[in-house]
Amino acid sequence: MFSSTKLLRRTAKWKTLQHLTPNDRFRLLPRQFVRSVMVPPSHFSNPANVPKQYGIDSQSSETNTESENGNVSELGNYPPPPRSERPFRELLSLLAMVALTYLAVDNYTGRVKLEKLNTETTAINLKTLQLQQQNFLNSRKQQELKMLRERMDVSKRCYKMALHIALLRKQLTDLGVDPAEINTVLQEFEKNVRLNNSVQNLTGQAIWLDDNSELSGFVPDYREYDKKGTLEA
Repeated sequence: MFSSTKLLRRTAKWKTLQHLTPNDRFRLLPRQFVRSVMVPPSHFSNPANVPKQYGIDSQSSETNTESENGNVSELGNYPPPPRSERPFRELLSLLAMVALTYLAVDNYTGRVKLEKLNTETTAINLKTLQLQQQNFLNSRKQQELKMLRERMDVSKRCYKMALHIALLRKQLTDLGVDPAEINTVLQEFEKNVRLNNSVQNLTGQAIWLDDNSELSGFVPDYREYDKKGTLEA
């Protein structure tokens, strides 16, 4: 009963729509149907949202499934590692740690020895340098003392010769003879005295009187003035 009544209503409605214009027919359509017809699908307005082609999605999913199954089967084909390798690996790790520890200790010991050797060498070099400086200062001091002593000896010698000349001049004066003047002595020096300025002279005799001079036999030996005289009672 219900189905026949519904069928009669639809038939009457269809006959009514046939007598209407297309605009009136469009107005009588439901709003949801009109909205679904007027609004285009989202992939037309968004290029990134493109629908997949028929058949490609199913093929790719089947391919991925087959590859995953193949990977799982390949992983399952490899045998598990034997349990006997674990102690061997632990032994290798222990040996590596022992070797690294030995190298670290050896490196530290070598560094300590080198630092100690460097410190000792520096101390020895410093002590040697101090000894060399002290020896140089002592040698220089001895040389200065020697030069001072030689200058004192030369001064004494010259003064002794001056006293000798004074005694001779006194004797000449007592005898009534005038002694030679200093100008005469200077002329004789310029005429007959020879000087040796060569550095090759090692004898120490750098000045002497020419043998042709008549005074050569009367020149005393300067070493005689270095002797100490005795006081007569």
